[in-house]
Amino acid sequence: MLLGVAGQACYGNEALDLLEGKITAEETTVDLLIQEKEAAEVAKEEEKEKILRDDRDYSSRWKNRLVPQGIIYANESNPVVQRAAIEGLAEWGLVAGEIDFDEGPDEDVNDSQIRRLRLGGLVRALYNTDLEGRVVGDGDGFQGIDTLKATVQVNDALTIEAGKFRPPFSQEYRQDPSVRVAPGLSPIVEQVAPGNTLGVRVETTSGPWEAGLGWFTNGLDENITGFEGGGFIVANLAYTFDGEVVAESGDKEVVAPPGHQRWHLDYLYNTSGELNGAVPNAYRHLVSTGIEVSTGDFDFAGDFIVANGDINTAWGLSLTGRYWLVEDALRLVGRYSYADTEEPGGLSLGIGVPSAVGDSTQPLLGFSRILPADELHSFYWGLDWHILHDYLIVTTGLELQLISDALNGDSTALFWNTGGRVAF
Repeated sequence: MLLGVAGQACYGNEALDLLEGKITAEETTVDLLIQEKEAAEVAKEEEKEKILRDDRDYSSRWKNRLVPQGIIYANESNPVVQRAAIEGLAEWGLVAGEIDFDEGPDEDVNDSQIRRLRLGGLVRALYNTDLEGRVVGDGDGFQGIDTLKATVQVNDALTIEAGKFRPPFSQEYRQDPSVRVAPGLSPIVEQVAPGNTLGVRVETTSGPWEAGLGWFTNGLDENITGFEGGGFIVANLAYTFDGEVVAESGDKEVVAPPGHQRWHLDYLYNTSGELNGAVPNAYRHLVSTGIEVSTGDFDFAGDFIVANGDINTAWGLSLTGRYWLVEDALRLVGRYSYADTEEPGGLSLGIGVPSAVGDSTQPLLGFSRILPADELHSFYWGLDWHILHDYLIVTTGLELQLISDALNGDSTALFWNTGGRVAF
């Protein structure tokens, strides 16, 4: 037994000397102890490094849309069409609660409906061109075109897209409804977000930098918008901080990813004075800047927005946090949103479950009930149950809104939000 242990622990000539009787097992004892100690220390350091090294894909937590799962055709050798996929989204929502007016009777809110039924397709052609289209409807029988565009990947750094699509403004509005954190957009985003309309946009990337410039028509239509009414320009700049930092592990330094960090700056200039155009309230200048951060089980996004026009100026911010209570299964979500304006009643607050009209036009148009306000504080706390990754989710949460209105009196609204969505 001793011979076997010694033979495994010793190296080269030492094992041979032990077999030939030139040395005794006792003479190798010190060496064996040293080797065992060194091996234990190496294993301990490797375990520490393994714990510190986090290989999760943090950037995927902030994706702007889900990857279509319904691949119906794939043939990379075909020079014309390489891939084709269908995609869909169904979302149901319920809002129940009460608006407590300081002046006048309280108002009960009980609204539930299929807020969107969306079906579309994506085709990859000529190895660098994506053609996509989506139609959207709701429980009330509405139908419209959500997206109809072509995207050409000129090279690794340059992309051109044209058609009807959502102008990329603000961190929250840039995301498709299939990946949004809260049940609806924050009030400040609903107030200023430009609607889906015709446009052309160029985007370029260089290392961690992203820059984009686009022109969009100010027309508003549930299907294909016209070119009347002027247009607006959207410029985007972003920088991603993802990289490697040095973390200490005892006396040893270990390289470990820090998670995900991204900063953005969006600017919109509206050449049109059309009050009911794609840019709401005829805002002339809109700015959005903020940051998104992910580390461990925690995600955070902060966005500050200001919109200035000839009629009204509005500003506000949105702070969103989420935490995995059970990774990839149960997530805690929280959001604080603030909105303010210079003019009495200059804010529009959507009440209830918005319909798909907002998807194909402008967000606020999806609400059947609008409250005017001067200032707003909104707090949302909820739980998201991810039954099948991000493709099947059930949500529930509580929302408190503190509304100031100099014309109609202040009010407090407390709503229970429940819903679910399934995508493919």
